[in-house]
Amino acid sequence: MAAPKKSLTRRLLPVAAALAIAGYFWQRQASADAPACTWRVGTGTEIKQAKNYDELPAESPFRLAFTAIAPTYVYVFSHSIVDGTLLLWPSADLKSDLAQPLPTGMATLPGKTETEKSETKELAWTTRSQVQGTSTVVVIAALQPLPELEAILPKLRRWSNSVMPDRSMLVTKPALGETPLAPPLSSELPSELLRRAAGATISLVHPNGPMPLVPGFDDVWCSSWRFVEKKGQ
Repeated sequence: MAAPKKSLTRRLLPVAAALAIAGYFWQRQASADAPACTWRVGTGTEIKQAKNYDELPAESPFRLAFTAIAPTYVYVFSHSIVDGTLLLWPSADLKSDLAQPLPTGMATLPGKTETEKSETKELAWTTRSQVQGTSTVVVIAALQPLPELEAILPKLRRWSNSVMPDRSMLVTKPALGETPLAPPLSSELPSELLRRAAGATISLVHPNGPMPLVPGFDDVWCSSWRFVEKKGQ
């Protein structure tokens, strides 16, 4: 009876070794020159680093701390089966002290703005309410603008702080005359680059740290963070 178990173990060893080697080379892609990102959830003294598949209350504020050794173009999108794809950054309707490309060093998106009372206000996106299933936030970083992503920016619903007088953040429709690229209940991200980045990072345990390269692309890095709405909210 012991022989079949031993045989099965022998067959599984090469598979485990292959997975370990693949994981090693995947991590090697996140070199010392790669940009890094850290997702931060909360405000004030209640800030914590995000982890994949977080269970978060609806309307939880979050930000992205991004670090690079050169000016970098950063694109941030979220996707869920309820919302479809939303543009987080860069949004023409989001007034901030930051702009593309982000400067060398560290910058925290979506940045800061000045209120009507000339007070500095730190901006934050929030998790959406009543969103079933998993929400995925994908960030892409590149040394040059990416035409594939630039082309879809005007066509997506996007985060804005240009509507309310107090610069509150909310989701708005595309500009007048633009038809949304994908309706809610869309099943996939509207770009091959985004889909490849989301698929390549789906198994990451920690969404924070150096960003690996997007498979098949040079000098284009990616990361993703996944969360669900806390039950009972």
